[in-house]
Amino acid sequence: MKELLTATRMTTLLGCPRRHFWRYEIGLKAETEAQALRFGTAWHAAMEARWQGLPFEAALAAAVKDVKFEEVQLATLSGLLAGYYRRHEQDPVKELHAEVEFRHPIEGSRTFDSAGKIDGLGVLQDGRLVLMEHKTTSDSVDPASDYWLRLRLNQQVMQYVVAARALGWDVQVILYDVTKKPAIRQKQGETAAQFGDRLAQDTQDRADFYYARREVPVLDQDLEEFKIQRFELSKLILALRQAERRTGLREQAWPRNVNAMSCQGCEFSGFCLQGVHADAQCVPSGFRVGAVHGELGTVGSGQ
Repeated sequence: MKELLTATRMTTLLGCPRRHFWRYEIGLKAETEAQALRFGTAWHAAMEARWQGLPFEAALAAAVKDVKFEEVQLATLSGLLAGYYRRHEQDPVKELHAEVEFRHPIEGSRTFDSAGKIDGLGVLQDGRLVLMEHKTTSDSVDPASDYWLRLRLNQQVMQYVVAARALGWDVQVILYDVTKKPAIRQKQGETAAQFGDRLAQDTQDRADFYYARREVPVLDQDLEEFKIQRFELSKLILALRQAERRTGLREQAWPRNVNAMSCQGCEFSGFCLQGVHADAQCVPSGFRVGAVHGELGTVGSGQ
């Protein structure tokens, strides 16, 4: 069975080939999931529950069902979600299929299949087919922010559009549903519950600061460029594997991208920057070897 080339895998490879090696070639996983990843997982679970028609309380319960949060983190999630429900009481989408998994061949590749999970495929009130993408960000969601320009060429969504069309959904527009993470913090002497209430009120008072939706058209030229780059990245993985034969240790064939931005957000930096060797038989403390694409369920099995 072919391996999977997900959008996250491609982004990881572009950001730092060595990080890709640890995560996808060896299968290293941190024993404790990073806070940002936990929040993103919970938020997507809440969005799926909301699109199923569940009320706020049920969506919050679904969000934290399989995710462990500290009290303040839970209050943050609750406050943002409460504001989201108020902000988007009326939706432009009249029908949505949430969390759509896919797997299909990559043209020209004998090694990789494209795979992933689409936040939502739906029909707008005017009848257009839409791909909906939920995002949380620390960036400004102001209309003038270059955040929106970067989203136009987002690899993840390009992958999703190609997949949607392969599934028979002739998607012509992407609806980005973006929530900004709060900048306010818990005050001294303030309980987690009080902070959550204050955040919920702030999201109501400054809804435009926290929540934004924008339609982005799907351009065929962007999709064709993405397909070319995806295929070239698949060849790069194979080339670096070939290069392993010429190195003393496998990881030496995979270049490090050492800079503040890539290393500060990398779960492997603690041992990687010290030149510590790791493989399936020599697993660093705090890590384990696990399924590479376990979040994809049956689609991710057998890779």
